[in-house]
Amino acid sequence: MTMRNIRNFLLAPGLLALAASSLFAQPGQSGLAFLKLGISGRGVAMGDAMSGVVAGAAATHFNPAGLLPAPGTSASSELMFMHKEWIQDTRTEFLGAAIILDEDQALGGAVTTTTVSDIEVRLRPGPAEGNFTARDLSAGLSYARVITPEVRVGLTAKILYQKIYVDDASGFAVDVGGMWTTPVENLTVGVALANLGSMGTLREEKTKLPALVRVGPGYRLLLNEGEMELVGAADYVRIFPESRNYLNAGGEFTFNRTFSARAGYQFGSEGRGLSAGLGLRYGFISVDYGYAKLSADLGNGHTFSLAIAL
Repeated sequence: MTMRNIRNFLLAPGLLALAASSLFAQPGQSGLAFLKLGISGRGVAMGDAMSGVVAGAAATHFNPAGLLPAPGTSASSELMFMHKEWIQDTRTEFLGAAIILDEDQALGGAVTTTTVSDIEVRLRPGPAEGNFTARDLSAGLSYARVITPEVRVGLTAKILYQKIYVDDASGFAVDVGGMWTTPVENLTVGVALANLGSMGTLREEKTKLPALVRVGPGYRLLLNEGEMELVGAADYVRIFPESRNYLNAGGEFTFNRTFSARAGYQFGSEGRGLSAGLGLRYGFISVDYGYAKLSADLGNGHTFSLAIAL
């Protein structure tokens, strides 16, 4: 979303909140900023460095190839819900699922929505004429398949929708991804191309999608006969419409498959830097929290996710 998408007569503090949702965008170059932001408490805490280590329902966003477990590991179907509190009154919800069909195939589905509430409508100086809510939405289906014992690939097709005041637009996009289990023990490399598509006209112009590539390694190390697990990951991210490059890095320590502590950093971002978080797994339920420090007095981001193994 950008200011040019909104009628010139919508002059209000709420407008600043709407523009702030484009935290990582170069103004006017791409919209639907929520497509660039990480989902899941784990992903946010690890600085969104997920292309090589993501698994479960979160793979529908980061890399659809991650719907299938890595060779030598086990995974079950999963349902995940996420809530993110971001800049001003910007909120994002995610509901996703990963369904393991067999050892070679998996399906996924996800709905993501971002809202900015109570934006004031002003036609003239004085009291506001009313309020409205701006909304972005993505709904998609994913499929992943094993190509060789070392290579998994995935595809996501999604429909997109945005509404600002009385104007709305819809569109479509696809994501493609892959994961390669390298000859180096415990090292996986992931790559994903995301948001390849187009939007219809919103008011007088089309919103340009934030097409991007994520690529990076993930390393997993088991210690003390599997009682402790260390994960390290890094992603190079290129957002094409904005000609911007980022380097995301993150780490995770898990004890007894129950408690996790995570931290990450986004290099090159003007809006984000350090992130951290915790995770707790009890039986088939996992709860994760991610904290992101935002710059320029924008406050802090808080992300909560709940996953249920099916």
